Amino acid sequence: MLDPREVLTALGVDHVNEVAPFSGGWGTALWKVRLDDRSYALRVFGPGAFRARDREAWLMRLAAAAGIPVPEVHAAGAWTDRPALLVSWCAGRTLVDELRENPARARELGVALGRVQARIHQIRVPLLPGEKPDAWMDWAGTTEPTLRARLRAMSRDDDRLLHLDYHPLNVLVDDRGVSGVIDWTNARAGDPRADVARTDTILRILPLPREMAAVLDPRTRARLARAYRDGYREVAGPFVDLAPFLAWAGAALVDDLAPRVGQPGFWLTNAHLAQIARLTGRWRRRIGIGDA
Repeated sequence: MLDPREVLTALGVDHVNEVAPFSGGWGTALWKVRLDDRSYALRVFGPGAFRARDREAWLMRLAAAAGIPVPEVHAAGAWTDRPALLVSWCAGRTLVDELRENPARARELGVALGRVQARIHQIRVPLLPGEKPDAWMDWAGTTEPTLRARLRAMSRDDDRLLHLDYHPLNVLVDDRGVSGVIDWTNARAGDPRADVARTDTILRILPLPREMAAVLDPRTRARLARAYRDGYREVAGPFVDLAPFLAWAGAALVDDLAPRVGQPGFWLTNAHLAQIARLTGRWRRRIGIGDA
């Protein structure tokens, strides 16, 4: 059994006031930790995932240096073979929680969502040793050689920081706008259009659990998605040749979610994944590669 207090001791953290489990994240165990008068998040990775921990900590530091509101790394270490990070608890609440009480902010917060992601994409990231420049494509699986070849031929600015899980549950907001961007597990270098396409696909077509669908009803969701695109373009300019990346994002979303179907607490079914593939198939047809 994973004991968060033992993990904290292994990280050299003493005098813990309170530790409480926190939901979220599929690849890590999470707790909210209170030390003196400050709150932190304890993230414990899977066995042996030292490279993932180090990459996440490094990329958050790069983002923080560029002025992006991200958690600050307070401690890094391991308990047995489980790497761990203790990071600051970001102010605010998720964009979804804010829209639950204030749906009229959908336009304002959507614009802020896009602007911050565009700023993230301005950050250049050197490749880590052994990391491929097109590693972001791997989510589409190994059965997409035609799509991969098209993306590889089109890719540019592939040294930019991508979050690759940038959506309303991983973006925190307050009265002034975006107050935190969390969960950098998937982050890596790549073409910014891949990150835009993934976020846009999540905002527009990802089926939502019942409680979230009640917050992001179709009209609110559409306003948020339009505003997100507008905010992004304000900072980065118009989208160019986005269709192949939207085709990739649909394939990547199915590939990413399929292993979770049937797990406790996961709402998506194989029928939902088929719906995502069908809706994003139009982008495949638009670029002339047909259905997967």
